[in-house]
Amino acid sequence: MKDGMRFVDCDMHIMEPVDLFDRYLDPKFRDRVTIPVGADGKFKRGNIVIDGQPSTYDVEPQQHRKPHKGNLNTANSQPLSGSRISAGGYLDFAIERNYDGEAQIMGMEMEGIDIAVLFPTMGLSLLSRDGMDPQLSLALAQAYNNWIYEFCQHSPDQLKFSAMLPPHDVNLACAELVRCVTELGAVGSFMRPNRVDGHFWHSNYWNPLFALHAELDVTLGFHEGTGAAYSHMNVLYGENRFYRHVASHWIEMQQTMIALLIGGVFEFYPKLRVGFLEAQNSWVPGLLTRIEWDYPQYRDSHAPYLSLTPREYFQRNCWAAVEGSEPEIQATAGLIGADRMCISTDYPHFDSNFPNVANNLLANVTKETAAEIFMGGAHLYNFNEEHFTKAAQAAETHRKVAAE
Repeated sequence: MKDGMRFVDCDMHIMEPVDLFDRYLDPKFRDRVTIPVGADGKFKRGNIVIDGQPSTYDVEPQQHRKPHKGNLNTANSQPLSGSRISAGGYLDFAIERNYDGEAQIMGMEMEGIDIAVLFPTMGLSLLSRDGMDPQLSLALAQAYNNWIYEFCQHSPDQLKFSAMLPPHDVNLACAELVRCVTELGAVGSFMRPNRVDGHFWHSNYWNPLFALHAELDVTLGFHEGTGAAYSHMNVLYGENRFYRHVASHWIEMQQTMIALLIGGVFEFYPKLRVGFLEAQNSWVPGLLTRIEWDYPQYRDSHAPYLSLTPREYFQRNCWAAVEGSEPEIQATAGLIGADRMCISTDYPHFDSNFPNVANNLLANVTKETAAEIFMGGAHLYNFNEEHFTKAAQAAETHRKVAAE
């Protein structure tokens, strides 16, 4: 709990071990996946080479970088100027433990988190290019899902996970969702908000996946990240990560929301729960206003299947995350409802405000608003009283062990 309030982190990250695919990937695909090796001969965290291509655009040549003073090796990715989280030494405990399950629990304790839903780090870009072999896409997703399931067993009542699905074949994605939910206990899945092999999110192509999430009563989370090969932000901004990191999270998430709302996804799948994660959310009320501005002119001719307004669909089916420090959170809550908001610590990423995410939220909004946002993840992922009771018991057990 945080100051007596229940707190679900709707988007907490893990750091995958460098040997994940060496241990978990189906052997028949292993020669198609390479992990870079450093000068010390050890595997390096970060980019993965799949079928000879890097899994993230962030290692591509710096062809659009503006010149600046000093020496610059344009063959290498741009280093970050700074990091909110590492500069203060806040991750030392996790680094010392190599980001294991106990480090995850320690991080949760520092923020006051009851239950955390876990997402990958390098895995966000793992399947993010068009034309990938669907069977390889599935094998990579299965390897990650099997590993994250085992990771969560360190404290399964506190650690939950969102499944990685192969986006290159919707039928394979559906099969993997069923496996992860029914056999591994996943609380939903995540997809990037990018177009995949020509299919965007208003396409009927995705209908089986929408229907299955509703049938299984699990959440579909959209989570952007910088570096996806199929993101059109690469075409606009090239390799400069500053441009892309600003644009991708907001703009591509907005495009996905437009597709889902106007495309009738929530009309045809009224029980579908969707989370828009790690994109902040002050853009939501303005986007809803823009769609509703055009609604009277276009609904009957272009979207006659819609029976509710876009705002009504959002307030029934959607949640959008904040990261605690945005100064406009209270105002946004007044426009879309604090009950449609959730909070992401984004631990342990460079731009996270961990371990002060919850404190920042409390400094920005009223306690009543904070309580609703802290609980937003519980509504998004359908956690109930039993989930919180078990999580509290597990947390107390960990505290006793740590005190011994």
